[in-house]
Amino acid sequence: MYTNGKMLKRILKYTSHYSFIMVLALICALLYVSAMLFAPWVIGNYAINMFDDVASFNMSELMTILYIIAGIIVIGLIFGFLMGYLLNRVTYCIIKDLRIDAYKKILSVPVSYLDSHVHGDLLTRVINDTDQVADGLLQGFSQALTGIITIIVTVVFMLITKWQIALVVIVLTPLSMLGAYIISRSGFKTFKAQASVKGEIGGLINEMLSEQKVVLAYNMMDANNAKFQEIDARLNKVGFRAQFASSLANPVTRFVNAIVYGAVATIGAISIINNPASMNVGKLSIFLSYASQYTKPFNEISGVATELSNSFASLRRVFEFIDEKEITDESNLPDIKVTDGAYKLSDVEFSYVKDKPLLTNVNLDVKGSMKVAIVGPTGCGKTTLINLLMRYYDIDNGSIVIDGQDINSCNRDSLRNSVGMVLQDTWLFKGTVYENIAYAKDGATRDEVINASKLAYCDDFIRRLPNGYDTIVSDDEGVSIGQKQLLCIARLMLKCPQILILDEATSNIDTRTEIMVQKAFNNLMEGRTSFVIAHRLSTIRNSDLILVMKNGNIIESGNHDELIKAGGFYKTLYYSQFEE
Repeated sequence: MYTNGKMLKRILKYTSHYSFIMVLALICALLYVSAMLFAPWVIGNYAINMFDDVASFNMSELMTILYIIAGIIVIGLIFGFLMGYLLNRVTYCIIKDLRIDAYKKILSVPVSYLDSHVHGDLLTRVINDTDQVADGLLQGFSQALTGIITIIVTVVFMLITKWQIALVVIVLTPLSMLGAYIISRSGFKTFKAQASVKGEIGGLINEMLSEQKVVLAYNMMDANNAKFQEIDARLNKVGFRAQFASSLANPVTRFVNAIVYGAVATIGAISIINNPASMNVGKLSIFLSYASQYTKPFNEISGVATELSNSFASLRRVFEFIDEKEITDESNLPDIKVTDGAYKLSDVEFSYVKDKPLLTNVNLDVKGSMKVAIVGPTGCGKTTLINLLMRYYDIDNGSIVIDGQDINSCNRDSLRNSVGMVLQDTWLFKGTVYENIAYAKDGATRDEVINASKLAYCDDFIRRLPNGYDTIVSDDEGVSIGQKQLLCIARLMLKCPQILILDEATSNIDTRTEIMVQKAFNNLMEGRTSFVIAHRLSTIRNSDLILVMKNGNIIESGNHDELIKAGGFYKTLYYSQFEE
């Protein structure tokens, strides 16, 4: 249960690494508040009291007092600045750690979680929601330090000066806190709804940015604009409610504080008239100043309560993500040792959604160094089978064994280190061409990267780029889709793994280059087990084993000639590609 109290305790644990800075901030806050409260005391007891006896008034003495007051205020402002600096540093260090934890979670949650959640919403949680938490923490820390110290010190001073009036202030002021608490409690639900809709709108914007060409191609601008306006209208509605609720807190507290201030002035004036010996104008000015100082933290806390409600709503979303179940730690499991790369699948069953089976009773025996092609209609389970071989998803039943080792009993990282993949959906990070290719191998030398590029037939176009291998590229700019795919193939060539998985790896390459790359693949596949998903069946005729899938099952298997001779589903698929 993510209650505000539990979330506050949890976020405060992040401060343990910065306890020294927090202590310094506390000391600065104490000195800042003390200076700001000492100045009214000097004004009331010395500056104002000098005018009680006009005959003995001394201008030089007054100037000395004014210089002292100015010095006290300057010292207070210096410590106030230091306090603000230290609190800013602590706050953003905490948010840095929180954001790192959220980013690590992205790298450690199962692929199934990322596949089933809108990426734009996750992006909003890691960036926008943590920023909102920072705003609330900064104000919360600042008000907590200065507010508590101010309340304690002013209460002590007021009790010493005139305890009867002090009791009036102490009794009436908490009423403002009660009003602020009620308002902030009702506002939390609206801020929670606001954060949720922000995540929704972030997801939509992310989709529109990444799929803009598709939207334009289908003339769906108006439809998507209408969808955006619908979500934006809901955000406006919940945002208005949240801000309206928050705007009530400050007027309520200020109204109560005005009553307190009026009560102090009235009682103080009556005391001066009835008993001038115990109460004078100077002491009354001190009391009025302290009453104002005493109520100020309550005013500010009521305002911060709104910001905190918003921050807690965002913090809840961040913690919900951080608490998601991670991939099981397998560091204690043995590394898988791939020798021949022989696969054996026994009675494998898998489903993405419970009670909706996709793969059922899949059995497969692949000898080492075999070239295996996987074909079948869209949605038959080809990519799903690859996901299971890579352990992106774990099977529901059955077993997958490589060289006599059950992959579920071995460290999945060692499995993936033994396998190289090139997918139809390519990916480049923002960096140089060299860095993108070297991504496959720690400490790869420049010569190794260049040799891998030559094997992938992309060295020529790389050298034509503005800065050659040092040209900055990304997934969205710098190179074409086909060139991106060649760079990903070069990445695979550099890794040179024992097992290869190619999912339409040459789909975006021109025919001439594809022929050359296919030759390079054939050389790379020599002596290695490989799985190739292909829709152009002419490219997999020479495979040692062709698996024909349909509705989540392997319905046929054999080499090309055997399957054509059998006259089954494969033959129908194969010849359908040559029909006019």
